[in-house]
Amino acid sequence: MTPHPDIHALSMWDWVVIVFYFVLIIGIGFLFKHVNRNSSDYFRGGGNMTWWVAGMSAMMAGLSTWSFTGAAAKVYDTGFLLPLSWVIGVPVLLPVGLYMAPRFRQMRVVTSIEGVFRRFGFGTEQFYTYLVLPMGIFWGGVGLNTIAVFMSAALGLPMVGSLIALGIIVTVMSAAGGQWAVAASDFVQGLIMFLIVFVVVYFCLQLPEIGGLMNLRNSLPERHWDFTTQANASLVWLWMIFVQITALMNQLNMHGQGAKFLLVKDGRQARSMVWLNTIFGVFIPVVFVIQLPAICAATVYPDMAQVFPNLKIPEEGAWVAMAFRTLPNGLMGVLICGMFAASMSSMDTALNRNAGYFVRNVYIKYLKRGASETNQVAVGRVFTLIFGALMIVIGLGFDAIRQGNLFDVFQVLNSLVLLPSVIPVALGSVYKRTPGWSGWSTVLVGMAAGALANRIYSPELFRRIMGYAEPLNAREMPDAHFIFICAVVLAIGCSWFFLTSLWYSKSTREHRERVDHLFEDMKTPVDHVRESLRDQDAMQYRLVGLTCLLFGFGLLLGIFIPNPLRGRMAFLFVGGVLFLMGALLYGISVYKYKKNPEAER
Repeated sequence: MTPHPDIHALSMWDWVVIVFYFVLIIGIGFLFKHVNRNSSDYFRGGGNMTWWVAGMSAMMAGLSTWSFTGAAAKVYDTGFLLPLSWVIGVPVLLPVGLYMAPRFRQMRVVTSIEGVFRRFGFGTEQFYTYLVLPMGIFWGGVGLNTIAVFMSAALGLPMVGSLIALGIIVTVMSAAGGQWAVAASDFVQGLIMFLIVFVVVYFCLQLPEIGGLMNLRNSLPERHWDFTTQANASLVWLWMIFVQITALMNQLNMHGQGAKFLLVKDGRQARSMVWLNTIFGVFIPVVFVIQLPAICAATVYPDMAQVFPNLKIPEEGAWVAMAFRTLPNGLMGVLICGMFAASMSSMDTALNRNAGYFVRNVYIKYLKRGASETNQVAVGRVFTLIFGALMIVIGLGFDAIRQGNLFDVFQVLNSLVLLPSVIPVALGSVYKRTPGWSGWSTVLVGMAAGALANRIYSPELFRRIMGYAEPLNAREMPDAHFIFICAVVLAIGCSWFFLTSLWYSKSTREHRERVDHLFEDMKTPVDHVRESLRDQDAMQYRLVGLTCLLFGFGLLLGIFIPNPLRGRMAFLFVGGVLFLMGALLYGISVYKYKKNPEAER
């Protein structure tokens, strides 16, 4: 089939940008290598990061190439429904986040699974260790596959070579610099991604088919405004409710959500992370901005199969089709780097955390008790490389088993696997009167409930339960599947967790005292002097500032790429903002070093 005229091969300048970008990414790992003095530094940045570094890293970890493919396909079909479901959840979850964030930081552990041990004991800790390790590697491989397959089909790049190369880059950077390098690269790449997204959005809105922001109401399909044109209204509302319930459970999750707050200095910084997410979620609704190109694509390219005939799900190319349509030479390379950054942020975090789980919850407990800090960091690096290799292998094999579109695949996997594992560590972070075995048993009961729900589910059964007169259509079926499984898993899993309270009085004295101490610690603010935390603020400003300066200077050179004026101005905008941010951060570091010459460098 003849390629669509708007979809062309990457230019030489795009490749120059990509190579320059990847060289700098690998360099970040070695720039931060000297900061890692012990396992706490390597696996959680010493619990000493500032809110703006850890906050941007957390936001980036929540994104992936799925945002530009699977989510974009959903938005292409349904318009503002998905972004709206995310935005309305932020103010609902804000009080929970502000309350739980400092409590998670104050668990005083290096890895979140150590927090699981303090709450549930040895059995559940080991259960989660051997559950989370393969799950983390699997999801990392899925993320790697997502970007590699997409780049292969949409951009004509070799799939196997792309996947292996991207996997190696992520693994080397994570192994060299640990959590400090992961967070710093997430910060810089997050800025780059958001800036290039703003450029694509601006150019998309100027297309004649769209006619500017104020003309969106007239230019977009009616289904983008009226969510009931393709689906029953009650099903749409049910879907949004269950999206919010699962988000609430994750907000309480001491293992998943709690892990990102272990990075910061104290509870106040943890709350600042929550405010940062709120600002970008509500006051600057980034999720709407990011998905505007996919929304506009429904008008510009009403038949995506003509644009990307080689994609399994052509709608997953909606976002990038708009980028091809609008971006000048070189900037397409920047966008690919931004998409890679979105996936990399979740993959490198998974690699670093998985290595931490193995070292802290397996190696020093069973393989080498009393291992030195230097030895723990060395083993962490080795297993980061091992897990990275496994992630690449899984990435190579995942596409062969995928049948549906990415959005629906992720929805079902999350409801079947992720949700059952979240229930006990979410409820257990606020309710303590359950025995230690309530953790692992709730996960098994939840998974069994999910498997049963998946087996008995049928569109006809759901239609009868809801009392619909008409059969479910293709648009409604995946959402109904997600709702049915979530409802069963939540009802049975939560009921079982609280039912185990009947056996709490028979728990050992050691268990009750350990849980009491955990909840007391969670209420006790971090004391920097008493807990001997190092002064690393200036170091963070200096190294992140230097990284921004290097990336910003390189992107500013893009103004010399042969392009029309708007293309040169786009490079000036992206590179200039990044360079100015770097100069600001580095200037703050100079001030802080003058104020405290003994601060760590």
